[in-house]
Amino acid sequence: MDPTENSQSSNLPDSTQSQREARGPEGVQVPLAEVGEAEATATPSGGVSVGTMFRSPQNAVRASSPPTALGSIAGAPSAEASHNPLRRMSNSTFISQDVINRKVVILVRFLLLKYRMNQLTTKAEMQERVTRDYEMYFHVISAKAIDCMWLLFGIEVMEVDPHVHSYALVRALGITYDGMLHGALGIPKTGLVIIMLCIIFIGENCVSEQDIWHILNAMGLYAGRDHFIFGEPRRLITEHFVQEGYLEYRQVPDSHPPSYEFLWGPRAHAETTKMKILCFFASIVRRDPRSYTSRYAEALRDEMQRI
Repeated sequence: MDPTENSQSSNLPDSTQSQREARGPEGVQVPLAEVGEAEATATPSGGVSVGTMFRSPQNAVRASSPPTALGSIAGAPSAEASHNPLRRMSNSTFISQDVINRKVVILVRFLLLKYRMNQLTTKAEMQERVTRDYEMYFHVISAKAIDCMWLLFGIEVMEVDPHVHSYALVRALGITYDGMLHGALGIPKTGLVIIMLCIIFIGENCVSEQDIWHILNAMGLYAGRDHFIFGEPRRLITEHFVQEGYLEYRQVPDSHPPSYEFLWGPRAHAETTKMKILCFFASIVRRDPRSYTSRYAEALRDEMQRI
């Protein structure tokens, strides 16, 4: 790990909500390497779908942060708003995207360690991982690391004390399962649970196994082939996610030969909402959730029934 030095001028992004609104259509590169035993790199590719999000090692994702991830944090405005953050941040210093990516990797690994240890982190600790040489890029690096945690792992970086700038790492959207004892050990799987719930809800609450695997294959997940985050995905999805109550996996009536389909399980209904899932999906594809007219209406009805 790089030498650590305290920085006085670096700042986390103002808020992840403002980041999402400010980012241009090019999206954000979200690199991952050596998370556990594996390496992955994400690069922007213009428009994306759910099917491109977890491809390894070269997956195209448009990173998206949770609405409540950091709250309001005093500091410099997000450089992402310029649509050309590296050029606008310094007149005298330019560092390559590869260097930025390596710093993001270091910070993601640090945040995963904090999550596994169930410890809070602080802005100062995160700054130390970036080092003084890159302090002017800290809010870009931290934004990308937060995006990685949210999108790939389903972990939200949430401010708990604005006075000391401390943050908790919590599972997103109300999901209480992280799957660290399933698949690749020690790596959160909440992100895949959320993606499965997105696919099913957008697919009108019931999706065939064939269609699920068509999407998962596009994400770089194949039955019988170990994935760098999820391990063997078929067992993870059809056994562990089902046993944990997040998915229902049932045979299609009167199907010959037998075919199967996926629905939300009872624990998914209990822990999260259709509106949260819809908003997560809409943020990935950069669409207003209301543009999914029937899905939005159903999510609203679900919200009313919970009151």
